[in-house]
Amino acid sequence: MENYNTNRKDSSNQIELLNTKYPQQKKVKLNLDMQSRYIGFLDTSKSTFITTRKKTHLFRRTNSIGLNANLLTSKDIQFEWIRIDFEGKILETSREYFLKKGKLFSFKNKGFEQQAFLPIDEFGRQKASELKNERCIQQDLFLEVA
Repeated sequence: MENYNTNRKDSSNQIELLNTKYPQQKKVKLNLDMQSRYIGFLDTSKSTFITTRKKTHLFRRTNSIGLNANLLTSKDIQFEWIRIDFEGKILETSREYFLKKGKLFSFKNKGFEQQAFLPIDEFGRQKASELKNERCIQQDLFLEVA
């Protein structure tokens, strides 16, 4: 696991991790040209990005929740799991699953960055674990052939 003892930015300079009073928890700040805002926390002890979303954040067209695409694809900021408190319900998945099953949308004309959206019914640790197990089996089969 990456050492995040100091404040730092990812290579795009859009995502910044800021220290909190808890050493294992970092605030995740999004820095855009027109605005900056906090988008969640990174719990380094659990390798989890944690955030909150309300009904107003729901992308109705696909019944999905969006996260910043740069955060999800950053090689500088390491985490495996995503935990979203959505209207009192906990939605969990893996970063890998969110990227594989999510769809990218860009709303620059509305002042928002590119985001990946995952439908609410696609969340669940079980689904994410199944994808991970499937990938491991495929890698094992590939190694047997090689």
